[in-house]
Amino acid sequence: MAPIRIAIVGAGPAGIYAADILKKAAGDREVSIDLFEALPAPYGLVRYGVAPDHPRIKAIINALREVL
Repeated sequence: MAPIRIAIVGAGPAGIYAADILKKAAGDREVSIDLFEALPAPYGLVRYGVAPDHPRIKAIINALREVL
């Protein structure tokens, strides 16, 4: 079976979680996911909309980093 190739525009929480769900849903099939982001770093408003040094925000960023 041919590998699955997916592009996701936006590397904020929604894009990263979508990539995680798609990868898990693919099961044993090979999947390649490309995340495209306009900003210089991922995580969207989690990084740019709130204080990035807040402990809860750091925990969210760490969880998203595991998916990436």
